[in-house]
Amino acid sequence: FLFCLYPRVQMQFTPTNIHVAARNPTTSSAFYRRYQHPLYFQHKAAPTSIEFSPQEPHDFCVASSLQVDIFSASTNAIYRTLTRFKDVACCASYRNDGKILAVCDEGGATQVFDLTSRAVMRTFRGHERAVRVVRFLTDGHRLATGSDDQRVLCWDIAAEAQVCTLDGHSDFVRSARVTDASPHVLLTGSYDHTVRLWDVNAARCIMKIEQPDPIEDVVWLPGGGMIAVANGNRMTVCDLLSGGRVVQTVTAHSKTVTSLHTDSSHLLSASLDGHVKLYELAQYKVVGSIKYGAPLVSLAFSPKHSHLVAGMSDSTLCVRRHRASAAREDRITATGGPSDAARSSSAGGPLSLRAAGRPGQVAKRIPSRFDGANPASYRYFLRGRTHTPQADDLVAKRDAPKRLSTFDKALKRFQYHEALDAALRTGSTETVVAVIEELVQRNGLRIALQGRNHNTLKPLATLLVRSITTPPFASVLIAVANLLLDMYGKVFGQSASIDELFVKLRLTLEAEVRLQVELAQLMGAMDVLLAAATRSDTTLPSASAAIVDQPPCKMPRVSPDTCAT
Repeated sequence: FLFCLYPRVQMQFTPTNIHVAARNPTTSSAFYRRYQHPLYFQHKAAPTSIEFSPQEPHDFCVASSLQVDIFSASTNAIYRTLTRFKDVACCASYRNDGKILAVCDEGGATQVFDLTSRAVMRTFRGHERAVRVVRFLTDGHRLATGSDDQRVLCWDIAAEAQVCTLDGHSDFVRSARVTDASPHVLLTGSYDHTVRLWDVNAARCIMKIEQPDPIEDVVWLPGGGMIAVANGNRMTVCDLLSGGRVVQTVTAHSKTVTSLHTDSSHLLSASLDGHVKLYELAQYKVVGSIKYGAPLVSLAFSPKHSHLVAGMSDSTLCVRRHRASAAREDRITATGGPSDAARSSSAGGPLSLRAAGRPGQVAKRIPSRFDGANPASYRYFLRGRTHTPQADDLVAKRDAPKRLSTFDKALKRFQYHEALDAALRTGSTETVVAVIEELVQRNGLRIALQGRNHNTLKPLATLLVRSITTPPFASVLIAVANLLLDMYGKVFGQSASIDELFVKLRLTLEAEVRLQVELAQLMGAMDVLLAAATRSDTTLPSASAAIVDQPPCKMPRVSPDTCAT
């Protein structure tokens, strides 16, 4: 009778808390993965050049066949077309103000257009073969063109005359870049495997960098002191302040890299293998990739990071827009449409005051089976479920019960052996370590490890070989390894595969010990050098003029015995 008065109390089981080890942030790769739902435009020929306007709203132009199409960044549609060409248009470039566009073609001519009236303002003819690249210099008054005749010409736009000729390349000139850091500096790349840095005012080459393959494209990296060069299937980073020294070489593509683009913190590359790779400039590592259906010949990235445009060899232009909340708000504002709040209010949505309801107001008619429900019946407990909540009401939600994982179910039944096996089957080191820590708290680790055969011991030994030197798991896995050696040390030699795993474990630990010893020696040597550098800095004068006049101070030499100590 007493048991009927008191309900049975069920103990709640707390699932195992899995601590995930901290990893490097992947905000960059997650950001660029949101470029989805592409728009495809079919052209008459492959889009050989794509460039965004430096001024808002950052429209972009595409050179293809005998025309140049200008797309709107708001509608992703063509709103202007330039067709006054007698030959195939190769490259198009905006001026800094975004009002003038320069286009070069395979006939050796370069035309300057006024985008407002589409009138041809200037026409430059001086190359003997096709002009592949055109760039406005930073001052906006001069123009640089590179051609298949191995020359780079500089033009005065106002006088419509040639200013200088930059001779030095021995093959086709395919790329040219300018920088805001130096208005009179021009960077060019050629199929003669060289990158040249020119002083346009003096009409001379001030630096030459050789590469193992023909140069397809070059870009300036943020800061103006380093460049990225596309040669072959490699992307090479060179430091101009160090005389063109190669800082890093990244081979992330399987075919030739055709185009490069950079922003404040990232670098993008397009290749004939149909991939666009995203590099992080801090470590020059690939953090993202986008696959296309055909080889890529051109690439451009919006200054506001809203569009990623790529031209493919099958005459297709692919436009991807970033699906961000800011981009959606810009689109709503540009089209003059109502905001989300206004639409919700007018439609009686969640932000509408009309949906708040009055006390006792019924949103929909209560079924007849609930009418006149007796307080002693089950229907009485279903009342109020169809009533509209007030604005200041607290609505209690009933969440679905959380399902326990396989190893949590085994732990709940005190089946420690099965819990460890289930954690090992997940393949996650974090999960296995969390289960082992739970077993240690329950004094059940030895129970979970004992009585294992060849098949059940092999996954655990494999995990130890793979993750015993990982810092977040080292302390737990080392204790597990010691316990396994104590329990199964007497039966070693009966299984060749288990013996091989423990030999690998020993070699892994020996390599880790050697690494720690070398790091300790290196730290000692660095401490000595830093201490010597600190003492030498205290003797230097504080005035900058004195530092310039005096010869540089020599660092004290450190003997090998001191480093060893």
